[in-house]
Amino acid sequence: MAERKIPRSMGTQHPDNASKPRWASEPFIDTQTEVEEAFRCFSELSAQEFMWDWEGKHVDESVVEKLFEKYTEFFQNTPLGKGIFLTTRLPNIWEEKGYRLPKAFVNVISANQMAADVGMHAPVLFEAILPMTKSADQLHFLHQRFRQVRKAFDAPDELELIPLVEETHAIQDVDQLLHQYVKAEPRDSIRVFLARSDPALNSGNAAATLSVKIGLDRLRQFSKTTGIATHPIIGVGSLPFRGGLNPQTVEVFFQEYPGIETVTVQSAFRYDYESPDVENAIRAINEKPISRAAPTPDGLSSVVDIFSLEYQRLVEGIAPTVNALAAYVPKRRERRLHVGLFGYARKMQGITLPRAIAFCASMYSLGVPPELIGVGSALKKIHGKQRDALYSAYRFFEDDLERAGHFLNHENLHALARQDAGWQAVEDDVKTLEEQLGKKLGPHQDEHYIHRNLTSNVRLLLKAKADVSPEIVRAGQLRKSLG
Repeated sequence: MAERKIPRSMGTQHPDNASKPRWASEPFIDTQTEVEEAFRCFSELSAQEFMWDWEGKHVDESVVEKLFEKYTEFFQNTPLGKGIFLTTRLPNIWEEKGYRLPKAFVNVISANQMAADVGMHAPVLFEAILPMTKSADQLHFLHQRFRQVRKAFDAPDELELIPLVEETHAIQDVDQLLHQYVKAEPRDSIRVFLARSDPALNSGNAAATLSVKIGLDRLRQFSKTTGIATHPIIGVGSLPFRGGLNPQTVEVFFQEYPGIETVTVQSAFRYDYESPDVENAIRAINEKPISRAAPTPDGLSSVVDIFSLEYQRLVEGIAPTVNALAAYVPKRRERRLHVGLFGYARKMQGITLPRAIAFCASMYSLGVPPELIGVGSALKKIHGKQRDALYSAYRFFEDDLERAGHFLNHENLHALARQDAGWQAVEDDVKTLEEQLGKKLGPHQDEHYIHRNLTSNVRLLLKAKADVSPEIVRAGQLRKSLG
């Protein structure tokens, strides 16, 4: 890895914003506008890195050239690839057609050659993220393939790969992946990306959070054993279900996730809060001292399994309603069709769910926050040392439940339960959760009550097969994230 200070804040193109950017005419951000978005993320918000998503979206292949042409003076003073960073997210050829991978590789090489030719700092691109990383062999194969392309173009620069691990068990075993990786590709440091949204979609909020804790501990142990530095990145959205990082939760978030070096500041973080709050929050992230990952208690993996099984049991029963509502969640980006993970519209035992943001938006828009699903029944099964391990590892467990619980619409849930056995099971589970917590969940402040009323409208309009998109957006603006 090129010697540099590891960036702390990474802007992304995740389509989770309810409101429009202050500099745009609408909430939908097209491919052309994303070049300006990247520049504004660097120049106005002080983000230190921006992810350019070749895997999930249609993106502008000339992004570096356009940035340099339009904002020459800025990038002369703040060199791309030295002071700030653009990091490519590659297509995963094991999950989709492979024709886009050579294009991405050539794009990296041509951007670096162009930067050198015009007198800018070079290389500008030297890292790439591999989503859905499942094995060290995948990483080794991509290194070999890039070297072949690089040789054909007589390009001098190597490409560092950042494995993005997206399933709960893979996150917990991330050290095994790295041990195999460094045998094939020796190095003294590695950036590792731990997902947070798709693990939550697949296994629930609690299981996803605890898996990341275990993963961070395993990375700490890997570095201690091998002497190879690891630099963890976490992909998080604004709502607790997707990680819970927003301009109001920076301090709490870093207390919850010691050991994290880089965090994503996604669209809702940037566009659903007031500009001064966003700017101050990103500056605070950039200045945070890096802390050491906390050791996790024994037996935590079994707690993950309990939460995961209870969540999956319940979520499968409500999938038809969620899918029906997800069709009305407004688009914010030019997305490509995905295959692969449950989080990428994969069928699981005959059940299909939307992607994580649309799923989260649909659940909140119904007034049933997904953070609550399966938690009550799981807590009934977690006792003694397991309960101690849960509360020791997940410091703000009950706080996250209460924060999400403010958006619970009991009337909606009861109405859905009267008509559907899957929702009846969810209602029973929420009642159990309230008993376990010893408190009633629901609205506490004016905006929570307004949100509750909007979600009642959503349910009634959905039942009438009317357009519910405007109500979904208004509710998202109140909670400051679409999903």
